[in-house]
Amino acid sequence: MSEEEENKRKHGAAGGGFEGGLRSTLEKAPGIVAPSWATMQSAMAGGAAGGTAAASWRWLIGPAAGAALVGGAFWLSEPSDPLPEAPEVHPVEEVVFVDPQVPATGDPEVAVVVASEEMEANSGQELEQSQFQGPVMESANQNAQPSEAATNLRGMADAEGTEIPSNWAELPVEEAAAFVIETSEACVGTEISFGMDNALKDVRVLWNFGDGQFSSQNEPSHVFRAPGTYDITLSITRISDGVIRTRTIENLVTIHPIPEAEFTWEVPSTASDLPLVSLRDRSRDASSSTWIVDGESSRAGEATAFELSRVGEHVIQLVASSAHGCQSVAHHSVVVGNRFGLGGAARFSPNGDGRYDAFLPQKLLREDAAFVFRVEDDQGRIVYETTKVKAWDGMLPNGTLSRSGQEFHWTVVIQGENGPAYFSDVIQVE
Repeated sequence: MSEEEENKRKHGAAGGGFEGGLRSTLEKAPGIVAPSWATMQSAMAGGAAGGTAAASWRWLIGPAAGAALVGGAFWLSEPSDPLPEAPEVHPVEEVVFVDPQVPATGDPEVAVVVASEEMEANSGQELEQSQFQGPVMESANQNAQPSEAATNLRGMADAEGTEIPSNWAELPVEEAAAFVIETSEACVGTEISFGMDNALKDVRVLWNFGDGQFSSQNEPSHVFRAPGTYDITLSITRISDGVIRTRTIENLVTIHPIPEAEFTWEVPSTASDLPLVSLRDRSRDASSSTWIVDGESSRAGEATAFELSRVGEHVIQLVASSAHGCQSVAHHSVVVGNRFGLGGAARFSPNGDGRYDAFLPQKLLREDAAFVFRVEDDQGRIVYETTKVKAWDGMLPNGTLSRSGQEFHWTVVIQGENGPAYFSDVIQVE
């Protein structure tokens, strides 16, 4: 068979080769979103009528090895009698018709595949619906319903939401860009939820929270890091034509400051079996305070005191609250101990024999924090005090040496970074 006869067989003897095959293809493909044959003839004819016809449809071919641009539209071409000055092209993998109301993004979400690489310029055979490689989308001229595959292709366009009204661009901005907010008052650091009053399909969203932060989510959550009053803006862009509707509500969100909780403490300076720790509130921007010790005892007030009988670490918390319900918590620990906690001896003998002649808890030799070491007689009078690593040699303030059998009470107060440590016990002279 000659090359000419082969071309005729491929493109059909009737109907004018390429045009006849294309016409037959369109007429025998019911339900396909494509222009009519009359429209395509006008586009091919060129001129004013052809320009109008071509402008009503966009034709995308891809991925294609070649195509001819005729009458303002891309046409598949492999004719035996090529159009004047049109380069010879080769078969393409698929042809895509795109609705003119949808941006030419080439995105499969909006493209409708109507023929596969198996498509040829009709040779008179029926073109079955099953030959098409993709779903059918509705157009203004057809009533075909999208298939399940079409719904899957649309992807995000079919996310939850309602269709954007046709008169959306003319609606009052309060209605076109309406939004809701979880709360209009909160404390610094609180997460607040925002949302469109009526979620719409096929739109882009931009939130401006007024603090330099933005979000493109339909229902974002935002945390304001500084107190103040903020304007909230929602901009909605219709994807099909780029129309933007923007709504701003001034002073919509008020963020209240969080009080700064803090307190100071004072532990006894002398020995005590039940040390009384005094606490004073030093919080700022607070209207009330609550004290909690070891997660159990609690009381309110600017100042308070606790007796700490248990040996070990006691956690003290202060909850400071503002008039708007904002809160912060400060916590410190107070350590209560005896000689075992500092490595203190139970006896010493200041007799000059070179053995246990002085007394100083051993751990103070390695202590970097500030401390005070005191020794008291049985009347509560301080007989020795130092803030340096210096042991007590048993000498009394009147210049006499302590006697064998006497007992003295001692205390060590260490000011740690997270709170004080209080140690107290008894030392006996041998």
